[in-house]
Amino acid sequence: MTPTLHERTADPTVNAYDEVLYVGHPFAYTHPDRLATLAILHGVEAAPVLTCRVLEIGCGDGANIVPMAATFPDAQFFGCDYAARPVARAQQMVADLGLRNVRIVQLDLRNIPADAGSFDYIIVHGLYSWVPLDVRQHLMPVIARHLAPNGIAYVSYNAFPGCRIRQAAWDLLRLHTKDCPDLKTKLVAARALIALMVDSAGPVNRGEDALRAEFRKLADRPDGALCHDDLSESNYPVYFQEFVADAASSGLTFLVEADLFTMTAGDFAAHVREALGRMDRLTREQYLDFMRFRPFRNSLLCHATALPEFRLLPERVADMHASPAQTVRSLIAGGKTMTYQNDDARALMEHLLAHWPHTVPVTELADWLSARRPPSGVAYMASTPLDTLLLELCIAGVLDLRTRPVTPAMVAGERPIAFGPARWISRDHDVVPNLYHDGIHLGDPVARQLVALLDGTRTRAELMLALGDACAGPDGGEQLDAALSGLARRAMLLA
Repeated sequence: MTPTLHERTADPTVNAYDEVLYVGHPFAYTHPDRLATLAILHGVEAAPVLTCRVLEIGCGDGANIVPMAATFPDAQFFGCDYAARPVARAQQMVADLGLRNVRIVQLDLRNIPADAGSFDYIIVHGLYSWVPLDVRQHLMPVIARHLAPNGIAYVSYNAFPGCRIRQAAWDLLRLHTKDCPDLKTKLVAARALIALMVDSAGPVNRGEDALRAEFRKLADRPDGALCHDDLSESNYPVYFQEFVADAASSGLTFLVEADLFTMTAGDFAAHVREALGRMDRLTREQYLDFMRFRPFRNSLLCHATALPEFRLLPERVADMHASPAQTVRSLIAGGKTMTYQNDDARALMEHLLAHWPHTVPVTELADWLSARRPPSGVAYMASTPLDTLLLELCIAGVLDLRTRPVTPAMVAGERPIAFGPARWISRDHDVVPNLYHDGIHLGDPVARQLVALLDGTRTRAELMLALGDACAGPDGGEQLDAALSGLARRAMLLA
């Protein structure tokens, strides 16, 4: 029998998550549409996302799964987590938003009912490396049992060899806090040690420099992440080949990484690329991890029977929708310029940026590109076919492809409406989801207050009154307009 929402358990792991909350965020890599897109591009007939079934194991406070459910009301979502307080928060969000297609329960992954059925997409983010080993051994069998025949599972994990530096920092933190009687005391002692390491004398060798850099990162981590990621006794990175073997033991196989760029070797010397090219794809992935000293992976799995042949299929881009990637939008917003491989790529990205925050159907891009190019008979440098160009830009992390369109409001109306989960989460936290499932940092309390107010019942004049001093004075209207325009540019507003 699993513990009730208000019971304490004898398990120190679940009690830790109840005592020091881990604030959840939306993770774009886990979104069913991204998983479907990558599967389809590699030859797997993934389920349509509009009516799919999604399971998130270790859903925490619901900040990842609930926004997905709000986006796809005809799909079904099921989330479970072992800790009571995060589950209670997730359940409250579901109730307050009036969502009927998502269910959140407190549950040990080992106790997921056999009759829970199959799921088209299974998400396991931030759990594989952070549970006791006797729990981890049950995870792959659970995924295999509940994954639909053409289903896709996302699993993230700490990876060797890149985690060796982090492991040294973890070992020092655990040594320093081993005699602390409780988590809050541990956090205070850990913060003191981090400050000591950051402020000590300059490094005298590259190893020391790398460790100092790791402690500088730790200094910026919130308490929840520091407690559950860095101070946790259950923290077991693995080599990619070990992860693949674990998956294979349950009939699962590696499909791709959620971030396609990490699978490329274009920045290596030609003879290195040639050597990597002679390897089978799984061996190549392990060697790339060594060469890049990779610390973390976001891997997609499927049933071995669903992937008879590993092939990337550019022609499958034709039915998709494109948008500029978040990294590109951030660079442009910061006044930076992008360089592209050819004129078509530059013009294509400018076209997508001009249509942001909407996606653009690839079929429309094909017509636009044909109209843009000179008529036949006019000299023109040979260019890459559109489907191949889009795929290359997607792999480079410059644009995103999706199976479904995304159409937020391009401008704020008289009674603006922000995405429901973003309104709810903004009451307590700064990072909220947009309609692309990106984590948006609102940046200040006024922005959070504004987002929480945007439920469609208030006019702009009423919003100014509700914001008080933040929009007072003769420039108040312009300040509100600028804030609303900023939210529209970040795909936060409903059309």
